[in-house]
Amino acid sequence: MATTIALFAAGIALGIAAAFVWAWGVKSGQFRNLEQTKEQLFWPDIAPADQGAKRDPEQKK
Repeated sequence: MATTIALFAAGIALGIAAAFVWAWGVKSGQFRNLEQTKEQLFWPDIAPADQGAKRDPEQKK
């Protein structure tokens, strides 16, 4: 029973900590322009390569 209560308390504490982190992020403006953040996190190498590939035919002309 003590383990169950400890795990329940830990879950509540982690939930409260996540709420505080979320509130900090909203207040400090960290959640603005999420599309740019997504591109930086998931496609950091692909985006510049795609832009460079589009520029090559234009430069040859």
